[in-house]
Amino acid sequence: MLYRRTWSYQLFRVVNALIMLAVLAAIIIPFLNLLAISLSESWAIVGGKVGLFPIGFNLDAYFRIFQHPSIKSGFYNSFLQTGLGTAIGLFMLTICAYPLSKTFLKGRKLFILFIMFTMFFSGGLIPTYLVVKSLGLIDTIWAIVLPFCITPYYLLLVMTYFQSIPESLEESAMIDGLNPIQILWRIVIPLSKPVLAAITLFLAIYYWNNWFNAMIYLNSTEKLPVMMIVRNIVAGADLASNGGQSEVTSLSAASLKSAAIMVTTLPVVVLFPFAQKHFAQGVMLGAVKG
Repeated sequence: MLYRRTWSYQLFRVVNALIMLAVLAAIIIPFLNLLAISLSESWAIVGGKVGLFPIGFNLDAYFRIFQHPSIKSGFYNSFLQTGLGTAIGLFMLTICAYPLSKTFLKGRKLFILFIMFTMFFSGGLIPTYLVVKSLGLIDTIWAIVLPFCITPYYLLLVMTYFQSIPESLEESAMIDGLNPIQILWRIVIPLSKPVLAAITLFLAIYYWNNWFNAMIYLNSTEKLPVMMIVRNIVAGADLASNGGQSEVTSLSAASLKSAAIMVTTLPVVVLFPFAQKHFAQGVMLGAVKG
């Protein structure tokens, strides 16, 4: 096209490329620096000589982390918490969003208004804690999973996507004798894979990175997720319990913290490239259509 030959279009491409490179550098450079620090020798880290590439090669920080008495149970708890939370959240969002996507539902606008209200105003930490405690969920994995399985924004996103599915498909299915549950399972969900894949990724990352709720609702060390254990390592609270201060002095604290961050972010880094296509499609389609 002719407009692609104009100087304004070429300027736009250059500026756009520079912005994207700056964003990419802001993401990759800290990641590479953490990786380099986690693999470098202690003397180089203490001297501030480590940049984007490691100086020397030292895996002591990683060995120290995996020798932590709670790291195995932490990974198990995190995978269990992420799996349960993502599955329950996806199920609850789907069965709640589908009826709300129907315009003939009585009181639909009122329900949506209540949902949007919770996006801006919440009960707060203390009321939520009292509710969780009254249900007897304190110090259980359900205190981490159930109260946070439905997010209003995700619910509206899925609902908007369901509204974009032609009603003629559902009407034809009803003529063929399918009930609403069968229509949801056999027609709506297969057509909604992009947005459901995006929501799955959102939920999985949320539950995997969730350490604050574990600090509030869990009391037993063996039930803590790996992010909470890493938080204690980064804060320096668990250094003494992992060999004593005499051993810690031989290993840079920065190296230990960087290795802990790398270990816990690795599952997300591995997962994201496989889900990136559905992630982009789901966000765009769910936000625009309807």
